Amino acid sequence: MSRSGRRRLAAVVFALAAPWAAGGCITHSPDERLHSTLWVQTSAEYVISTRQVYTMAAEDLGAALRDPTWQVVLERSADAGDRPTAIIVDIDETVLDNSGYAARAIVAGEEFEPATWRAWVQEAEAPAVPGAVEYLRDAAARGVVVFYVSNRFHDLEAATRKNLEAVGCPVREDVDVVLLRDEKPGWGTDKAARRAWVAERFRVLQIVGDDLRDFVSVPATSDDEARIEVALSHRDRWGNGWYMLPNPIYGGWEEALMQGEHADDVTPLERKFEHLETQ
Repeated sequence: MSRSGRRRLAAVVFALAAPWAAGGCITHSPDERLHSTLWVQTSAEYVISTRQVYTMAAEDLGAALRDPTWQVVLERSADAGDRPTAIIVDIDETVLDNSGYAARAIVAGEEFEPATWRAWVQEAEAPAVPGAVEYLRDAAARGVVVFYVSNRFHDLEAATRKNLEAVGCPVREDVDVVLLRDEKPGWGTDKAARRAWVAERFRVLQIVGDDLRDFVSVPATSDDEARIEVALSHRDRWGNGWYMLPNPIYGGWEEALMQGEHADDVTPLERKFEHLETQ
């Protein structure tokens, strides 16, 4: 279907799906995050999916340890065989489950807000993603250093460490293993510099995340098709040193749908309808 055809379909579907905007009986706008948040919080399928990914990673770790040439960071140096071993994991929706924050926002009728997010992080009570703690403990028991690379701001490190430790994650004190946004010059939203920092010091065996950008740099202007091209250009790495967890609530996939030429008065939800394929 052409983009113009998609837009015509979007206008029709959006009108049909939005009775609150057309004088329907619904008194408030239903939150588009409802189903994805419920899936994460209640479904057996989510628990199976995350545990399956972590089980696969744990099973592959032994072979990676035995191969002195094995390293998975794109921003790596040529030879790291004599370096200690490490893994890199994202935090949010990879190790810690923040669906509770999304649920609060849904109930309150609020969007994501930095202030409420910071308050949530400072509570340090997010539960672990199923399977994460077992995997990380197993890696640490094998002598592998676990690095947590997150785009949480660096002034939230104390609360982040507290939460990780509370759920049972191994957090080293002798090495800075919680690498957050703006912690050092050049450590912005793109995690490439932090992956390179780890790779300069360790042989990185595995990366685990819930967003494509946890593994490879992706231009902020990339649309959904461009992101898929990037992902497929590294097809041999998925399940082979790189392990992706499901996150249907938010992420780079959602931001990509907002790219392209759109009228200024088009809402994000309408833009999403434009991407629906009916064939």
